[in-house]
Amino acid sequence: MARGASTRAIERLIAGAFRTALGRFPTGVALVTAAPGGEPAGLIVNSLTSVSLEPPLLSFCPSRSSLTWARMRRTQRFGVNVLARRHEGFARRASQRGADRFAGVDWELGPGGAPLLTDALAALECDTVAEHAAGDHWIVVGRVENIRISPVDDPLVFFVGAFFGADRGRSVSPIGGV
Repeated sequence: MARGASTRAIERLIAGAFRTALGRFPTGVALVTAAPGGEPAGLIVNSLTSVSLEPPLLSFCPSRSSLTWARMRRTQRFGVNVLARRHEGFARRASQRGADRFAGVDWELGPGGAPLLTDALAALECDTVAEHAAGDHWIVVGRVENIRISPVDDPLVFFVGAFFGADRGRSVSPIGGV
């Protein structure tokens, strides 16, 4: 009995340290969307990453307990809206459980039927090609079918539990630069 309680205490300490450590890794912020039954639904995520260029694949990781993702996944199609610094207030509101994730933003259905923000830094429509259980989350892989890119380049960044804009003035050199 004591061993079980001790193991759970250690797992909680490791989970806290793990969350803190990965919180030191800045990420972008995106609204993943779908239209199950014709109604817009969405999730705020910071787990977005590219997977492949050929074919164009990306992934994100919704919680396995997400009721919103349980509805969205049935469409087998989703949109990814990369958020700008100007979306900070929206992201704060929309990241709360039960929030109306389309309140206060302009959106339209993309060519493939996914809800896309009209002012996202980038908006991509994807077909779901794989979904893998991984701990308390899903790893969802989508094939990009449509892309829209904004000329604006002021991203919303998530770092140590807070939202920020990117400070582009501190760049040492561009990737591939000398």
